[in-house]
Amino acid sequence: MGRVIALITMLLASPASALDLGPRDGVPPPAEISGVSIEYSDRRFDGALDIDGLSRGATLDREAVNLRWGHSLRLAGRPAYFYGELPFVEYAADGAVTDTFDIDPGSGPGDLALAMAIWPYADRDASRYVGVAGYLLLPTGEYEAHRTFGANLNPGNNRVAGILQTGIHQGLGHGVALSVAADVMVFEDNDRYIGARLDQRQPAAPGRLEVKPYYTGQASLSWQPMPGMTLASSYYIDRGGESRVDGGDWESAVNRERYGLLAQVALSRQWMVSASYKRPINRGPDFGLEEAAQLRLIHWF
Repeated sequence: MGRVIALITMLLASPASALDLGPRDGVPPPAEISGVSIEYSDRRFDGALDIDGLSRGATLDREAVNLRWGHSLRLAGRPAYFYGELPFVEYAADGAVTDTFDIDPGSGPGDLALAMAIWPYADRDASRYVGVAGYLLLPTGEYEAHRTFGANLNPGNNRVAGILQTGIHQGLGHGVALSVAADVMVFEDNDRYIGARLDQRQPAAPGRLEVKPYYTGQASLSWQPMPGMTLASSYYIDRGGESRVDGGDWESAVNRERYGLLAQVALSRQWMVSASYKRPINRGPDFGLEEAAQLRLIHWF
């Protein structure tokens, strides 16, 4: 049970899809432009859990509404962009596992994310850009230790996390562009986490959750068939993130590939809407990410 639940912990607690870049996110916006957006996202996890030698089906659904404000500027003569994002999260659980264990899904505000990106190289004539970004996730979200028995079903994670990301965007002509990015995510320890530990058949007292660095690589090929419209397909590789609770054995590295499809349409010079869908490749019967979808409305001013 410990190995399976540790994997669920990593899948739910880490915002792996949060840093999935859009096909044109590698292009810096003009300086002194602000943007606000509202996004609805739905991530579904399902499969079979092997608990005490018995296979039990489980489905977890994470819905969120994400509010973001950002502003473009210049730093040391280079284009840059800053944003802050606050999610409002709701979990729902179903399946045979909920008949066996007392599952208490949480809802409420999640962790605040702050990001700063800068492009040390930007050649608009050649449509070539190299960017570097840093992200900080602060433990502002709703969190209760009793919701971490088995998996973290809190909107927040009760720990600081940081991400360093770099990427390259290259226009290929005729509205086609290629983007490639990689990032590493590191985690502060969470000293109020139960996990799969039992004490006399009851959830154990909260202990310390440790998670090793988590790595993601991504590539996106996009096409603009007409001004104001972008279509794209993406490929993602997720690795690492082994975890342990209260000094136990390191368990359950993420080892996953995903694909994504995106459509983005400008409604006017100031309004834009985008929709994306992502799914793992060759996923087995074990519990894991099944699919993720996002719908986002953006206003520039």
